[in-house]
Amino acid sequence: MREQQRRLSDKIISAHELACQLGKLEVADILLQALEVDLSAIGGGQKEHRQTTELLEQVFERHQKVMKEI
Repeated sequence: MREQQRRLSDKIISAHELACQLGKLEVADILLQALEVDLSAIGGGQKEHRQTTELLEQVFERHQKVMKEI
């Protein structure tokens, strides 16, 4: 997991990773939905400083992989 997590989305990503590792697919689904809601709020009153979307892409790829395994 990441060393410094300032954004809510970073914490959701870490929780999603753990849920996938533990095979808690229903929890992983809910966390992915929460991530989508949180990310849809980006661009509101504060500027987004995230440099890359690579981490976000990894989350969706991991989720798809785990779901295909069931």
